[in-house]
Amino acid sequence: MRYNLDEILQNTSSYVFYKKSDDIFEKEYESAIILKEIEPKIKNKANVIFLPFKININDNVSDAFYSIKNAIRKGARAFFFDEIRLKEEKYYNLLFEIIDQFKDKIDFILMTPDTKQAMFELARYTIKNKFIKDVKVITVTGSVGKTSTTEMIYAILKEKYKVYRGEAMVNLRFRINHKIIEADNDVDFLLFECSGALKGYPKAFSELLTPDTAVITKVGTENLGIFKSLDGIAEQKCGLLTCLHENNTAVLNDSPEIRRASAKYKCKKVFTKEGDYQLIKSDENGSKFIYNNQTYFIPVVGIHQINNAMKAIEAAKSLGIHYRTIKSGLAKFQTVGSRWNIDEFNGTLFVTDCPNNPSYETMLSCISTFVNLYKDIENKRIAISGIRALGQHEKKVHTDLAKFIARQPIKEVICLEPEAKIVYEYLKENAKNIEVKYYEKPKSLGKNEPFIKYLQDTLGPSQAFLMKGQGIDPVIRYEDVRVTLKDIFQ
Repeated sequence: MRYNLDEILQNTSSYVFYKKSDDIFEKEYESAIILKEIEPKIKNKANVIFLPFKININDNVSDAFYSIKNAIRKGARAFFFDEIRLKEEKYYNLLFEIIDQFKDKIDFILMTPDTKQAMFELARYTIKNKFIKDVKVITVTGSVGKTSTTEMIYAILKEKYKVYRGEAMVNLRFRINHKIIEADNDVDFLLFECSGALKGYPKAFSELLTPDTAVITKVGTENLGIFKSLDGIAEQKCGLLTCLHENNTAVLNDSPEIRRASAKYKCKKVFTKEGDYQLIKSDENGSKFIYNNQTYFIPVVGIHQINNAMKAIEAAKSLGIHYRTIKSGLAKFQTVGSRWNIDEFNGTLFVTDCPNNPSYETMLSCISTFVNLYKDIENKRIAISGIRALGQHEKKVHTDLAKFIARQPIKEVICLEPEAKIVYEYLKENAKNIEVKYYEKPKSLGKNEPFIKYLQDTLGPSQAFLMKGQGIDPVIRYEDVRVTLKDIFQ
């Protein structure tokens, strides 16, 4: 999206601190954002204005502003600066050092009380005023199924329309702001996946985006430690409905918690639940099913994905999309991230499903799908990491998970990390038919890690193996097991 300087000044709490000349008001600028050490993709953009979201401040001031200097060297023509930093001499001096060093390359510097707030203000202005079409906004949240449902909606809409989705899993507040100001101005739909992990996030997304259609996939145990109960989680997720009015549609999972939490909102409500569809067939190629007298196919493993598909169907219908377009889009749906990737390592069918922090619900659906899909393979093994953010519910949820696993035809369970130790201890005591191993959280997932070495020594013909673990840990991402095993066996 492009902006002239008057637009930016009139619609954000900012003012010009430095300008090279008056002719800058005649130019248009594109936007980019610094995310810590991530450099903006500004190549081939014209007159980029830099919105530094967050800079890690430390005693080495030059390092703190490395990203800004680097962006200017790559072609950024302007940037925002937090005025509170002017009170500190070292930042005040450095700002003028940057101006002196790059005065021929910088068009202007805008000062603002808060760059995050400026970004929000610019995003809000963009939605209201910068799109040349009557753009429709769709938002998706929930404990599980957010990304899959969002991508299903995207697959449907892009059949006939121009849709701005951005990168998958753009579910944090600053990234959604970024994606709005990054969009082209001629799109038909804006589609966003919205995190509810932090208090107030869904409500803030609703106020920013004022969606035409909002989807809440499911309330589960994710973040039970933060919001205390399923009702608390539902209340949080339903904040996404705050700015919907009576002509807008909310597509909701039919659970008592969501029904209670959504009752106060005056939008149209469509509830879907498991059992609303008739299953025709489900195998390693995907699932075919009938929903509301229409037949659909999704090329993704697991009947739990049908629940996501029903919500995508209802969201599309609320926007006036025809059945044929919905059917065609769903048939072309592709998963994103580390979801159900299948490899063969030393004769073992090896499934990796590590898209994010596992919840109790995703553990159950994933393990059930694995067991059913490979029911003809006797030697089935799984490796799981623990479920986080459960607070005082940690022991109960992990014990319930262990009881579920104990009933499955699984030969071995490998438990990883302290959170999963409860599962290990229960199975060791109560599931004599299952071999159990436990590993502390590995420092890496390289070839020399004991867990990896054990896999290397034990994978072989006539096995099926499921790796279900953390995918968003800042240090250990268990999808890297797949990468290491590929290196070892291929």
